[in-house]
Amino acid sequence: MHINFKKTRLIALFVLSISLFAILFGRLFYIQVINRNFYKELAAKQHKLFIELVPRRGGIYDRRKRILATYLEVPSIYAVPRQIIEKKYVARALADAFDLDEEDLLKKLERDNYFAWVKRKITGDEEARLKKLDLNGVYLNKEKKRFYPAGELACHVLGIVNIDNQGLEGVELAYDRILKGEPGWRRSFRDAKLREINYARAEVLPARDGFGVVLTIDEIIQHIIEKELDFLVKEYRPDAVSIVAIEPSTGEVLGLANYPAFDPNQLDRIEMDSVRNRAITDSFEPGSVFKIVTASAVIEEKAADLEEEFFCENGTYRVARRVLHDYRGYGTLTFREVIEKSSNIGTVKAASRLGKEKLCEYITKFGFGKNTGIDLPGETRGIMRDPSGWSESDMTTVPMGQGIAVTPIQLASAVSAIANDGVLMKPHVLKEILNTEGITVREEKPKPVRRVLSKEEALKVKELLMGVVERGTGRRARLDNFTASGKTGTAQKVNPKGGYFKNKYIASFVGFAPSREPRVALVVSLDNPRGEHLGGRVAAPAFKRIMENILSYLEVESDRDETKRSS
Repeated sequence: MHINFKKTRLIALFVLSISLFAILFGRLFYIQVINRNFYKELAAKQHKLFIELVPRRGGIYDRRKRILATYLEVPSIYAVPRQIIEKKYVARALADAFDLDEEDLLKKLERDNYFAWVKRKITGDEEARLKKLDLNGVYLNKEKKRFYPAGELACHVLGIVNIDNQGLEGVELAYDRILKGEPGWRRSFRDAKLREINYARAEVLPARDGFGVVLTIDEIIQHIIEKELDFLVKEYRPDAVSIVAIEPSTGEVLGLANYPAFDPNQLDRIEMDSVRNRAITDSFEPGSVFKIVTASAVIEEKAADLEEEFFCENGTYRVARRVLHDYRGYGTLTFREVIEKSSNIGTVKAASRLGKEKLCEYITKFGFGKNTGIDLPGETRGIMRDPSGWSESDMTTVPMGQGIAVTPIQLASAVSAIANDGVLMKPHVLKEILNTEGITVREEKPKPVRRVLSKEEALKVKELLMGVVERGTGRRARLDNFTASGKTGTAQKVNPKGGYFKNKYIASFVGFAPSREPRVALVVSLDNPRGEHLGGRVAAPAFKRIMENILSYLEVESDRDETKRSS
């Protein structure tokens, strides 16, 4: 009986062994023969490695090809979750060392992935910290980081990129397609520890690096502008400042700066309000600087001669249910003196001869009420109402710069048209595009928009505005070695709740120099300066300091003595 039981057990074990062998053999046969291709592909897929090759972002240069934006190779931290056993420990260690959210890190590490970013584009100190931790499954990888050598310089023109080097603002956004290049790839193989092997046999599609962009901005002129901007901020504590310099004959923007500003190298410290390019986005009632448009229209239409006299009502004038005031009480002034002394009453009287349709026609010709078309993102068109909706009182406010809203770039463009013998040019910041070898593949040409004034009448306006600087409200803008033409402006700030603030002003100056052969047009605008608030006392001296430095840098020959001889 015992022998039979033992025999039976042996037979059972034999049958079981045969069965297991048969199952195993069948499984192997299924895998290696019947479904051979499927498992072959699966095994290959587990060992295949696909690496994206990131292109180098093209550089940004000033007009003399000095570098404004480039890139650096910097370390980034990544993890291979499949290699990490003590996930909670690693998450806590990384969170403590790099000020990261431990819970978010743990979620990343608990996923069954081959790759997870921990922290990208770290500093040298952080790199040393990671090496000291010596964590299994956590590694360093080199990435390309955008770098701006001059920090805040021209930040509103250059803009910013995100962590993945995609343009978000400024030139970085406007020309992102040109700068970013095209990614490539490398197909290779990896071992059990996920290290690349058989590199020599890899398939490669090289990345195409981005093209370079040369701007119209001049780094030295930009420095001059920003140095003055810093002084204005310290001296007058304004809410905001915008300064724009343009070459009148081409529309090329030589410099553009705003306050508040930001350092594009410090993405995590940027306040979004400071990123706004106020020179093209913020509109305001311009006040008396807008009289350059009214005066131009009056002269072009021959509605008044420069020596024609206007009675300025001794400083108070009731018209269209409004009372107009001048800063000082004037009696009889020639039209030349009306503009030089910035008489609101004389300006409105001269403008009344044009009528609202004709005045509006010139406002539109000068480019107000629509975008200038500058190649920077975010431009607004200001506020310009259709004349069909104007009331009688609008003809008493718009000629002197109330009831209309403009941007600094519009003002710079308009005054450039006067400087350019009456031809309005499209403002732009792109000068050239360079291929990866540094060869110019595209050159931006000046783009005339329209003729606003005849050459003869534009010359009269130039002379008129030169009188503002020589004898009028713009005397503090008078240059030592050059003639200059321009106009002051002091405008009460509009209260969003209605009416105007009593003690908040926009102080501005627009002009160009030298007067007869202008090289640079300039707009200086301060929003709510403290202490002194008059454009002639705040913005005009800033114009003088900036313009003298720019013309000296450009080695423009003095025309001051020549003007004296001809007068």
